[in-house]
Amino acid sequence: MAFTSVLWAQAAQGSEVDPDDFRFQVHTSLWTTHFNPKPEHNNTQNLIGFEWYGDSFSPQYLEPFHDYMGNARPFIGGAWFRNSFDQKSIYLYGGIRQELLAYAVGQREVQTYAKVTAGVIHGYRGEFRDKIPFNQFGIAPAVIPMIGAQYRNAAAELTFFGFSGVMLTVGYTF
Repeated sequence: MAFTSVLWAQAAQGSEVDPDDFRFQVHTSLWTTHFNPKPEHNNTQNLIGFEWYGDSFSPQYLEPFHDYMGNARPFIGGAWFRNSFDQKSIYLYGGIRQELLAYAVGQREVQTYAKVTAGVIHGYRGEFRDKIPFNQFGIAPAVIPMIGAQYRNAAAELTFFGFSGVMLTVGYTF
């Protein structure tokens, strides 16, 4: 049975439905590639990230987009990683997660989604300072899109870091 069919059936019975019953996600990187690889590029990011999907984050700023993003969930997070030049870095951000299509796998559902985060990156230093745009005082703004799929508590995402490359992460929601 499709995910939306389950929601409609439960809603018709008058029961409260919360398909997004998790509040936290931890994730790590498995694989990275650069679109234009260079010898100095590091493809082992050792990323560890944490996201908090809070009930108190007011999605009111999304109301003008309700027809398109009615079930978008706001969140905040942070990630620690080694950047493309093997420097310790941190990314602090806020974002939204928009549910896309759900697929039935036996009795369970696989939920696909898109995420967009915006925040600041710190860690591009020395000769690599200018490898990230607008890097002032070692801090640069960033917008990072992702697409993912979630099965039960497990999630996998493709993270696109600018026009430089893509990273596969896996995570656990609780």
